[in-house]
Amino acid sequence: MDPWSNVETSTQDTEISQIDKFETILGDIPPAVRKIRDLITRLEVCHFKYQQHLKYIHDSILNLNPATDSNNIGSNHISKGENAWINDKTGRSLLGQQYLWALNNWLNKGHHIKMPDGHDLSIDLKISKLLGDKIPDKERIVRLLIARLTYDWESYEKLQLGEQFTELEYQTCRMDICHYAFPNHLNTLIQAIGKMQSHKDLEGCGSYNSEIKMFITRKYSEIVSILGEISKSKVLIDQNKNDQFRIWLYLCLAKTIKEQTGITDSLPILDNKV
Repeated sequence: MDPWSNVETSTQDTEISQIDKFETILGDIPPAVRKIRDLITRLEVCHFKYQQHLKYIHDSILNLNPATDSNNIGSNHISKGENAWINDKTGRSLLGQQYLWALNNWLNKGHHIKMPDGHDLSIDLKISKLLGDKIPDKERIVRLLIARLTYDWESYEKLQLGEQFTELEYQTCRMDICHYAFPNHLNTLIQAIGKMQSHKDLEGCGSYNSEIKMFITRKYSEIVSILGEISKSKVLIDQNKNDQFRIWLYLCLAKTIKEQTGITDSLPILDNKV
């Protein structure tokens, strides 16, 4: 996995170039430190557990030992199969699976389908009402939504036509159950699909509210403060090895947060330090 895959950057991004240069200077990265970098790559500020994930990362950097395995993040997501919800303690996967069952039921309306035990028929009725009658493009976008929610990337690519309903397709492609606004944003999208019109205020993956922005900005300032104190003393390569690893990880975390939330401040430690 590209370590910067959770941010949008360009090849001309000098901060990432400098961070990567520092990584090269560090030489061999211990497996434990590399796993902490993986945790940073999995961070999404729009995730409903973003605060917990940040704590995992912070604790991991302090101890130079991963507080959790990045592979455990999303292990009970509905993309893992119809029964993934059984091990989920948050209730999100079960609710997400209920939506999947209902969406598939709408697509197969008129055919006898045996629904699983525990299926909430009220969600069926709600989705059927929101979606309304079937037409070919509406069915296609519902299938696109199912592909997005289940991480069926092959179908996801094939079902995007980019023609009359480009904006609605785009909003569908930004949908996930791990977003902090679930299920409200999914209900809004389903209603928009029912009308075959995009919704101007729909929030999807990558978006955040003012509460998240405030929390993340404060955390960013704390990290920058740590890095700023270090930058007043020695150049990066003069720190002891463990502190060098911590600096590198903090830089990666700060840059990730900065790019995900649109913070424009420069990282303080990079000037003439690498």
